[in-house]
Amino acid sequence: MAQTSLLQGKRFYCREWVFHKIQHCLQEKTNNLIGVTSSTPCKQPPVTPGVGASNPSTLTAGSTKSGSSWGVLLVGGPGSGKTALGTELLWPSSTQGTQRGMQQQTLAFHFCRADDSDTLCVGGFIRGLVAQICRSGVLPGFEEKVRDPAVQSTLQPGECERNPTEAFKR
Repeated sequence: MAQTSLLQGKRFYCREWVFHKIQHCLQEKTNNLIGVTSSTPCKQPPVTPGVGASNPSTLTAGSTKSGSSWGVLLVGGPGSGKTALGTELLWPSSTQGTQRGMQQQTLAFHFCRADDSDTLCVGGFIRGLVAQICRSGVLPGFEEKVRDPAVQSTLQPGECERNPTEAFKR
């Protein structure tokens, strides 16, 4: 499982606009939780990583039906900047990046690497997120819930790959 990025420690340039979009979506969710409303939807339109780029990315921020979970999912083709963006969010290379404070809001993350099949496995993705959330201690009762035999069975290799939606829900 990719718990780090090959770009960690490298200087990040440009793309400030995408950080603003992410911050907007996260702030929108916070405002909605405390009763402040906005007419701007948080589901973002396709995000183009650069002028003339051939691999557009999509930034989607959303919650579960109950509204209790929130996150950002960045999806895009090879070379569209997903790893660079994620790396800068988690390990800022500049004072400005550190001031954003987004790394402090991160509960769990996952980087896919085309040359590492373990990072491309849906079961590894789910089990990696579960392990990070357990270690964080941020969600009271989460670790206890994960110890439940029914949850443990859905997280088992093979079962998790056969039914990732059920494993992710549990």
